[in-house]
Amino acid sequence: MPADSPKHILVVDDDDMLRSYVKELLKVNNFIVSEAADGKEGLKVFRDNTPDLVITDIIMPEMEGISFIRKLREFSAETPIIAMTGNVHGHMDEYLEISSQIGANEILRKPIKSQEFLDAINRLT
Repeated sequence: MPADSPKHILVVDDDDMLRSYVKELLKVNNFIVSEAADGKEGLKVFRDNTPDLVITDIIMPEMEGISFIRKLREFSAETPIIAMTGNVHGHMDEYLEISSQIGANEILRKPIKSQEFLDAINRLT
Protein backbone atom coordinates (compact mmCIF):
# COMPACT_ATOMS: atom_id res chain seq x y z
CA MET A 1 0.00 0.00 0.00
CA PRO A 2 1.52 3.37 -0.96
CA ALA A 3 2.33 5.66 1.96
CA ASP A 4 -0.11 8.30 0.76
CA SER A 5 -3.13 6.00 0.42
CA PRO A 6 -5.90 6.48 3.01
CA LYS A 7 -5.59 4.45 6.20
CA HIS A 8 -8.43 2.12 7.18
CA ILE A 9 -9.72 2.46 10.75
CA LEU A 10 -12.14 0.18 12.59
CA VAL A 11 -14.28 1.95 15.22
CA VAL A 12 -15.88 -0.34 17.84
CA ASP A 13 -18.34 1.35 20.20
CA ASP A 14 -21.90 0.58 21.31
CA ASP A 15 -22.81 4.28 21.47
CA ASP A 16 -24.37 4.96 18.05
CA MET A 17 -24.03 8.74 18.36
CA LEU A 18 -20.37 8.61 19.37
CA ARG A 19 -19.58 6.04 16.67
CA SER A 20 -21.27 8.25 14.08
CA TYR A 21 -19.36 11.33 15.30
CA VAL A 22 -16.02 9.48 15.19
CA LYS A 23 -16.83 8.05 11.75
CA GLU A 24 -17.55 11.52 10.34
CA LEU A 25 -14.47 13.04 12.00
CA LEU A 26 -12.29 10.34 10.46
CA LYS A 27 -13.88 10.56 7.01
CA VAL A 28 -13.39 14.35 6.93
CA ASN A 29 -9.72 13.65 7.70
CA ASN A 30 -9.42 11.21 4.77
CA PHE A 31 -9.59 7.90 6.61
CA ILE A 32 -11.55 4.86 5.44
CA VAL A 33 -13.85 3.73 8.26
CA SER A 34 -15.45 0.43 9.25
CA GLU A 35 -17.59 0.17 12.35
CA ALA A 36 -18.96 -2.31 14.85
CA ALA A 37 -21.29 -1.98 17.86
CA ASP A 38 -19.45 -4.44 20.14
CA GLY A 39 -16.32 -6.57 20.37
CA LYS A 40 -17.91 -9.68 18.90
CA GLU A 41 -18.95 -7.80 15.77
CA GLY A 42 -15.62 -5.96 15.84
CA LEU A 43 -13.65 -9.21 15.54
CA LYS A 44 -15.67 -10.24 12.50
CA VAL A 45 -15.20 -6.84 10.84
CA PHE A 46 -11.47 -6.95 11.68
CA ARG A 47 -11.05 -10.39 10.08
CA ASP A 48 -12.98 -9.29 6.97
CA ASN A 49 -11.16 -5.97 6.50
CA THR A 50 -7.75 -6.03 8.28
CA PRO A 51 -7.74 -2.31 9.16
CA ASP A 52 -4.60 -0.27 9.83
CA LEU A 53 -5.84 0.85 13.25
CA VAL A 54 -8.56 -0.16 15.72
CA ILE A 55 -10.36 2.22 18.09
CA THR A 56 -12.42 0.53 20.77
CA ASP A 57 -14.64 1.43 23.67
CA ILE A 58 -14.18 -0.62 26.84
CA ILE A 59 -17.72 -1.00 28.20
CA MET A 60 -19.96 -2.69 25.59
CA PRO A 61 -22.50 -5.54 25.40
CA GLU A 62 -21.74 -8.95 23.86
CA MET A 63 -17.96 -8.65 24.16
CA GLU A 64 -16.51 -5.75 26.12
CA GLY A 65 -13.34 -3.94 25.10
CA ILE A 66 -10.83 -5.73 27.32
CA SER A 67 -11.85 -9.14 25.97
CA PHE A 68 -11.92 -7.66 22.47
CA ILE A 69 -8.35 -6.34 22.80
CA ARG A 70 -7.14 -9.71 24.10
CA LYS A 71 -8.77 -11.56 21.19
CA LEU A 72 -7.56 -8.99 18.68
CA ARG A 73 -3.99 -9.47 19.92
CA GLU A 74 -4.32 -13.21 19.17
CA PHE A 75 -5.00 -12.31 15.51
CA SER A 76 -2.61 -9.39 15.19
CA ALA A 77 0.17 -8.37 17.53
CA GLU A 78 1.09 -5.36 15.41
CA THR A 79 -2.20 -3.59 14.61
CA PRO A 80 -2.30 -0.38 16.68
CA ILE A 81 -5.20 -0.10 19.14
CA ILE A 82 -6.67 2.96 20.82
CA ALA A 83 -8.85 2.14 23.84
CA MET A 84 -11.28 4.71 25.22
CA THR A 85 -13.88 4.84 27.95
CA GLY A 86 -15.87 7.20 30.09
CA ASN A 87 -16.05 7.22 33.87
CA VAL A 88 -17.92 3.99 34.59
CA HIS A 89 -18.74 3.80 38.30
CA GLY A 90 -15.41 5.45 39.09
CA HIS A 91 -13.34 2.77 37.31
CA MET A 92 -12.25 4.66 34.18
CA ASP A 93 -8.55 4.77 35.04
CA GLU A 94 -8.55 1.07 36.05
CA TYR A 95 -10.10 0.01 32.74
CA LEU A 96 -7.70 2.17 30.75
CA GLU A 97 -4.68 0.85 32.68
CA ILE A 98 -5.74 -2.77 32.07
CA SER A 99 -6.29 -1.95 28.37
CA SER A 100 -2.77 -0.56 28.16
CA GLN A 101 -1.29 -3.61 29.91
CA ILE A 102 -2.96 -6.08 27.52
CA GLY A 103 -2.06 -4.35 24.28
CA ALA A 104 -3.69 -0.96 23.68
CA ASN A 105 -1.12 1.42 22.23
CA GLU A 106 -2.99 4.56 23.32
CA ILE A 107 -5.70 5.19 25.91
CA LEU A 108 -8.16 8.09 25.81
CA ARG A 109 -10.79 9.34 28.22
CA LYS A 110 -14.31 10.16 27.07
CA PRO A 111 -15.56 12.65 26.22
CA ILE A 112 -12.94 12.65 23.49
CA LYS A 113 -11.38 15.89 22.30
CA SER A 114 -11.16 15.95 18.50
CA GLN A 115 -7.57 17.20 18.25
CA GLU A 116 -6.25 14.85 20.96
CA PHE A 117 -8.05 11.99 19.21
CA LEU A 118 -6.62 12.86 15.77
CA ASP A 119 -3.14 13.33 17.24
CA ALA A 120 -3.27 9.80 18.72
CA ILE A 121 -4.45 8.37 15.39
CA ASN A 122 -1.73 10.20 13.46
CA ARG A 123 0.96 8.92 15.86
CA LEU A 124 -0.16 5.34 15.24
CA THR A 125 -0.80 5.35 11.48
